[in-house]
Amino acid sequence: MLDFRLRNLLLILPLVLVGFVFWTGGDLVTKQLLSLSYRTPDKLQADTLPQVQLTFKLRLMDWEIKPGRKFTQVEMKMSNSVLKRLDLEIPNSQDTEIAIAQQLGLSHQVKKLAVNQQLNLKFRLNLIAIKAKVIQEQGFTYVDVITANNAVKRLHFVLPIADVKNLEVAIAQLLNLSREDVRKLISYQVKNQSFFTPQPKQRTQIEKDATCSD
Repeated sequence: MLDFRLRNLLLILPLVLVGFVFWTGGDLVTKQLLSLSYRTPDKLQADTLPQVQLTFKLRLMDWEIKPGRKFTQVEMKMSNSVLKRLDLEIPNSQDTEIAIAQQLGLSHQVKKLAVNQQLNLKFRLNLIAIKAKVIQEQGFTYVDVITANNAVKRLHFVLPIADVKNLEVAIAQLLNLSREDVRKLISYQVKNQSFFTPQPKQRTQIEKDATCSD
């Protein structure tokens, strides 16, 4: 009987010792970790968006205001420029046109918007993406520039170019960017005549848009 108990004790004793070691070691490690001081970075590291400064001298052709619950969507159509449309998002205001002028830095130029009004625009924009829709058969490209700015959300250009290599050079010059930056931001959609066949009146307007300049 004594021999049986001794054997059981010898079997259990190593397990108790192993458990004691793990418990003691785990407790020591936990205390050591809790005693360490961790430094939180003062600033989060993030990739900066390309920033550009653009200047345009153009004529206001038309505008559309779409009031919302918190913000007002504004589409401004331009003429006599490669910049054809400007999309804004501004806080709701009792006088939206004055608010638009303020957001565009036009307060000293205009108080109210008017058709055929000459505008001198200067933007400092952070770019998110460039989307190019190439219409090869017609020889031009729609270019959408998407921004991260509070008011200016998107700029729509029409360029009389359908070759990708020349298009990247033109966009780089237009936005004051390097070609490397353009390549990082741009995505393409290529359409041909079978997908895009404008009617005669549409074709005339498209050709005018694609060939006009300052």
